[in-house]
Amino acid sequence: MKKVNLFDELIREREKTISSDELNTLIKNIWSREDSKKDQIIKSLNKRNNNKYNDLKFDKMESKNIFHQDTIKKICVRYRLRFLDSNLFKGEYPKNITSIIKKLEKKHDTTLSNFMIMAPSKLFKIKSPDDPILFVPIGNNYYYLIHKWGEEFNTLRKLLVLPFKNIDNLTIFSVLVSVVFALLGKLVMPSLTFSEVFILFLFLVKGFIFIFFYMFFLTRRNFNESIWNSKYDSF
Repeated sequence: MKKVNLFDELIREREKTISSDELNTLIKNIWSREDSKKDQIIKSLNKRNNNKYNDLKFDKMESKNIFHQDTIKKICVRYRLRFLDSNLFKGEYPKNITSIIKKLEKKHDTTLSNFMIMAPSKLFKIKSPDDPILFVPIGNNYYYLIHKWGEEFNTLRKLLVLPFKNIDNLTIFSVLVSVVFALLGKLVMPSLTFSEVFILFLFLVKGFIFIFFYMFFLTRRNFNESIWNSKYDSF
């Protein structure tokens, strides 16, 4: 008995409705539309935002991906990040970002625009593998998370940027450093009296506050609470 080759059967059945040339033309048109859609998404990512929000279908949104601006601000301040228009982003998008966006657009029957990105300051200046997150606005200061990529943050980052959260934190940091150095002075010179250690501490506080604040502003830095959504260069 002759064996049936299902692949050949499929081809013969297909050719009853469409020729090979017609199929090739159809495939080319599909790919052309797909490429056009990809180009449109890339243009949207590189386009300046106009403050309009996206109309997503409520029953198809995942609640875990909805974040208010205040929540985003707190995370940006905590880890010294920025939340800016995607057209200012200088890092690299993952290769599948257009597919992810197209899938979401199809799901909500809409065209997404006004993308926002939460990422370290340097990602808005130079290429870096750190951890960016792509959002779109959905109204009333709420944003919908589309995709997160890159490497995870080291938990140590929170401690390293803590002194730069605001002016109070930098002052407290200066005082703590002064305490440490005053205690080290006591260990090195055990003969120092309490009054002498206290005077040394006051001298160190004055010195470290001047040094830290002077270097901070000399290098055009600014506090986390001021830069989280700032488009200016100070970071």
